[in-house]
Amino acid sequence: MKKALLALLLCLATLGTLVGCAKEQHDLLYQTEENGVTYCVRGSGTRAKQIVVKEGEKVIWSQKVKVTSAVGSRGGNYGFEVLDLNFDGHADFMIANDHAGETTSYLCWLWDTEKSTYVQSKELSGLCNIRVNDELKAIFSFSHSYKTEQAYQDVPASSISTDSATKHQWRNGKLTPTIRVSITYYSENDQYCYSVAYYDEELGNFGDSDDRWMTPEEYKTYDMSFLYYFR
Repeated sequence: MKKALLALLLCLATLGTLVGCAKEQHDLLYQTEENGVTYCVRGSGTRAKQIVVKEGEKVIWSQKVKVTSAVGSRGGNYGFEVLDLNFDGHADFMIANDHAGETTSYLCWLWDTEKSTYVQSKELSGLCNIRVNDELKAIFSFSHSYKTEQAYQDVPASSISTDSATKHQWRNGKLTPTIRVSITYYSENDQYCYSVAYYDEELGNFGDSDDRWMTPEEYKTYDMSFLYYFR
């Protein structure tokens, strides 16, 4: 009986060791420490595949992540940042998961005090070029769209390209857009349209925009640094 119990305990101990090892199954690519907590990015080559969070040597959280090869090492941190994404005083984190042109999308996790763990934010995950402004208690994101119209009879082919920056704020625990600034180029008439629209919470969408049309010459002299804040 004692031998059987001892064998069972040894089996459980071995299983526990294997489970612990499985939590860190990739090479360490990058790590950073905040307030005694170590955040590790693990993967292979230049592609992140796993995030591991430790207190000392104890793994308190781990998660596999799907990251495209287009992200790369991002200067050595693999697009990983520890920061307060919802301004509640607790450290959250995000990691880049895709990149195309001037846009980089992210996966984001927030610290859930009630659950005492990190929970992925569906509202933040997928936003591009995320920037946190602590002074304004705001999150900024960027988007780009491009549409083409094929030539038809005497009408030549044309395109419409739009770049937008959106300011978001947390209201009653929900990430809410507040203002959107856009610049749209219409190749058909070779003009730019600068637009500002405010979000209507009652309607659940952006209201009519205030527009200003510009020629290419006027556009070149206009300060667009607030729109392209990530450059």
